[in-house]
Amino acid sequence: MITIPHGGDRIPPEVKNKVDLTDQDIFYDSDTLALSIYDFKDKVAALVTMPVARAILDVNRAPYDLPPENPDGVLKTATAQGKSIYKKGEFPEDSIIKILFNKYYYPYHNKITSVFMQHNIKLALDCHTMLEYTPPIACNHGQARPLICLSNCGDEKGRPGKKDHSITCPPEWIQKLARSFEHIFASKGIVAINSPFSGGHTIKSHYHNTGIPWIQIELNRKLYLTGDYFDTERLHVKDSRIKELREQIFFALKDFLKQVI
Repeated sequence: MITIPHGGDRIPPEVKNKVDLTDQDIFYDSDTLALSIYDFKDKVAALVTMPVARAILDVNRAPYDLPPENPDGVLKTATAQGKSIYKKGEFPEDSIIKILFNKYYYPYHNKITSVFMQHNIKLALDCHTMLEYTPPIACNHGQARPLICLSNCGDEKGRPGKKDHSITCPPEWIQKLARSFEHIFASKGIVAINSPFSGGHTIKSHYHNTGIPWIQIELNRKLYLTGDYFDTERLHVKDSRIKELREQIFFALKDFLKQVI
């Protein structure tokens, strides 16, 4: 199964008049073009996506992870670039938050659960794209990120970390997937494990519920939001580049799956 929690760009009607974001803001704050890059719907048992923009509702956060304690939680007050999401005094009231959860958040996770019940899933992949550099809202702003980050809630080898949190797949699995990506993207950059991301709510919670292996994948956007590939005025990436990346990623996944399943 493939899940894509941050690929959407829709602003729900419940908050449309409250939001103070441009199309450009949404384009860069979402996992830009993840829905196209990971479009393997004809090749996997299931593809579960979220159409709502992550700036409005982040389904890869726990439902209790809310502001003001966490301004970058399931509901956010600012984009990754630090721009306020809502007009002054227009942050959604509790009644609207409840609607957002019931209409979008819980159905997304219920869909994932139903896939596990309907199919004999051997592996689930939570797929993302990431900014080339750490964004302004992070403490290490401006730090370069690897070409690809793979996560299973462990250490840099995919093993259980010092806090002894459960890992969401065997260390050997994530190491083999890293090697498959290194082979495909040879000399393009580093394939890191659990750095800078160790894994979000989706892989943690659904692994805990089912025990079925999960791996989170983050692809650096410098692979396509750059140079001749990207028209900055039209916010458009050449279809040929997206197709090439999709094929490369799937080739790496197939190579990995032959080794573990």
